[in-house]
Amino acid sequence: MAKKVSTLVTEYITQEIKSGKYAVGDKLPSERELTEILSVGRSSVREALSTLVDMGVLEKRMGIGVFVKTTELNNLIDSYVVSALMDTNLSKELLEFRLMLEMVIAGKAAEKATEQDIIMMENALEMHSAAIKLNQPTLKPDELFHKAVVMSTQNSILVKVYDYISDLLHSFKLEMLKVENKQISLDHHRKIFEAIKSGHEDEAKRAMKEHLNEVSNRYEEIENQQLTKL
Repeated sequence: MAKKVSTLVTEYITQEIKSGKYAVGDKLPSERELTEILSVGRSSVREALSTLVDMGVLEKRMGIGVFVKTTELNNLIDSYVVSALMDTNLSKELLEFRLMLEMVIAGKAAEKATEQDIIMMENALEMHSAAIKLNQPTLKPDELFHKAVVMSTQNSILVKVYDYISDLLHSFKLEMLKVENKQISLDHHRKIFEAIKSGHEDEAKRAMKEHLNEVSNRYEEIENQQLTKL
């Protein structure tokens, strides 16, 4: 399958940064200039820049331009990950990987969670509930809950892998908020929490699977909505 033009633009920019052409704080060429340099449409350039801003590689300064935020190789997106972010099929694979990862995390959390871990999860649930009642965004308490779960595994490798995947999916999470049933999401979190608190590993895995399958369904809704606009 041929890569999207915006994916190729993203790869070009990251390679330019990795090569040392741009340092932290350097300003990138404008959208118009990149369009001329690469002979691509302006919308593709705009999408590529937006993706790299979401990933923390670039920084957009209103009225000034786009600047390099990091040149650390560990923070830059490789070609495959760029494709995963911007290609529908690979995006689904990334979500599938998240499902497998967080099922393992949930099971390990049920085995390892301490009293302090349980308190952290409860706090996140309370924040989530309060946000719903006040009709406020729920992304932050959602992320806090999942982070509390992975921290309770007491496994630094799981934490690092989770953080990486979570960062990659951040822009998707923002899109999913548009079609999310916030109460269902909270109910899923509570079910996961109760299983972890009770030390039921298999039930924790099942609850996490149910929750993330719902997330995948929301993602498909977004994709279908985008297709109908084409």
